[in-house]
Amino acid sequence: MTAEGSTLTGKLLIAMPNLNDPNFARTVVILCAHSDDGALGIIVNQPHPATMDDVIDQLDLDWMRLQKPVVYQGGPVSLERGFILYEKGLDFPGSLEVTPELFMGTNPDILKHLAESETSESFLFALGYAGWGAGQLEMELKENSWLVCDLDRRILFDLPPSERWQAAIDLLGIDLAKLVDTGGGFIN
Repeated sequence: MTAEGSTLTGKLLIAMPNLNDPNFARTVVILCAHSDDGALGIIVNQPHPATMDDVIDQLDLDWMRLQKPVVYQGGPVSLERGFILYEKGLDFPGSLEVTPELFMGTNPDILKHLAESETSESFLFALGYAGWGAGQLEMELKENSWLVCDLDRRILFDLPPSERWQAAIDLLGIDLAKLVDTGGGFIN
């Protein structure tokens, strides 16, 4: 973890401009779990080629909502598996509390509930996840691959995917023109 028992669970990771890995370039990741054993996150600004219509058909859902959300490429691991980030604590087995207001689950019944009820609860559906082994994320942070900021629900649920990376950087008040790639500092 980052320091004496601290965790980044519930924080946003923002890819630095110099992070050229095609899976993570200009991404924003919500960290859903972070411990000494590693980390699990969901990329929240990369639309997936699949559509919500594809998901609805595959799961045989009756869509009751007004709009169909974007399906996201949650990361390069387990691309066939769906992950749901949602704001209301639903009583479904296996859901993980990311923050007191945000939960993550893989149970298809969560998506069924959200799709087939006439609720306006916000949610994000992603295929795949981003994973880090023990110490891997900490090493990437030391290498200045990521910035870290507090979660702002607008970034997850309100902004278009193309605006989320810059909005996350704006939360930190950083001028990218003054950011340097090494040494974790700024140019004066």
